[in-house]
Amino acid sequence: MNKLIPIEERKSELIRFGANKAFVENIGKIDELKYRVENVEGAYFYFPTISNYKILNGLNIIPIYDEGESFRVFGYNDADQKIFNIELENDEVYKDYGTNWNLLLLDILFQYFNDDVEDGLNIEIFKRVGDQLGFDKSEHLYKLLDIPADEYNEKYEKLDKWKKELAETLEIL
Repeated sequence: MNKLIPIEERKSELIRFGANKAFVENIGKIDELKYRVENVEGAYFYFPTISNYKILNGLNIIPIYDEGESFRVFGYNDADQKIFNIELENDEVYKDYGTNWNLLLLDILFQYFNDDVEDGLNIEIFKRVGDQLGFDKSEHLYKLLDIPADEYNEKYEKLDKWKKELAETLEIL
């Protein structure tokens, strides 16, 4: 890792690299996502100890949010920029979003829907959470996900393909 961007500069740097202000300002503040999109204290604690990871080599790193021991980060240098997901003790990228912030937001909302739909999640709550993330396609996404259980389970078996189809339908790819 070339440099871990200081926490005081984090929000402005994320916005400079294309993150929407609503998302950046609400990280760690949305009750419905409290264990999925947490503040970055853990990243600033752990990243100095993993600065030798190959996946961080040559990159300046801006932590986006923590999810337990998993982190979403923005990495950049003169030749490359990317949003990606890493975990402690595993020197590999689990998900690379390129520079598409909407794909990251789609993933957050997809996971939220998947985890909470059986607990009374409805379109109004989902849209409110989407609005707090600055994702203006949350109502449309909810309608795409709110399908019969058999169909949902069938699509979930080919998750990557389904998420790509969702992104294309939402016109964020």
